[in-house]
Amino acid sequence: MDLMDYVIEFHKDAERQGPGNGEATRKALQYIPELGKNARILDIGCGTGAQTMVLAKNTKAQIIAVDML
Repeated sequence: MDLMDYVIEFHKDAERQGPGNGEATRKALQYIPELGKNARILDIGCGTGAQTMVLAKNTKAQIIAVDML
């Protein structure tokens, strides 16, 4: 088993498959200009999509979320 397998195994049943939380995602959004309906977000390594859902609820942007699993 390589390191990536351990990371995946550790996070696979978690609500979020990595660090952070909804509050941190919303705070990060405060540092960028408001995203209109023509904006695009690419969420690479989205895991379960927890942060993707926060982005969708707090922006008007089109979101593409991808993960290797």
